Amino acid sequence: MSLINPLLYSQTAPRDPNAPPSRDLGKNDFLNLMMVQLRNQDPLNVQEDKEFIAQMAQFSTLEQTTNLTQAIEGLVGFQQLTQGSLLIGREIEALDPEADAAGASDPMVRGMVSETRLVDGQTQLLVGDRTVRIQDVLRVR
Repeated sequence: MSLINPLLYSQTAPRDPNAPPSRDLGKNDFLNLMMVQLRNQDPLNVQEDKEFIAQMAQFSTLEQTTNLTQAIEGLVGFQQLTQGSLLIGREIEALDPEADAAGASDPMVRGMVSETRLVDGQTQLLVGDRTVRIQDVLRVR
């Protein structure tokens, strides 16, 4: 009978076997590598404190950069939503990529903006019963 529970000492979290491999190292990857390094070091030749402190500083920098990126993404989304809200009640003309792909004779959407939405990080405008991305707007009246 084994005294060591392999679940307590697994080196990484289970991965979705259908997910494509990632080329980016994230916060969890860094922590996993550091834990494996600490777990497998030679007890008679322990890693120096300077190296460990440098790795912790790198981890702290990585975490702060990740938090900053998330904050900036939130700010950009809010800014786009604010820009879209300025178009409510205004008439616009915009390209409709779906109509263009379907071969419609007029690939333009024209009408008054009644609503602004933020969907998957993109600002969308509701014009009549059609949805238009803010980056497809060509004219505002």
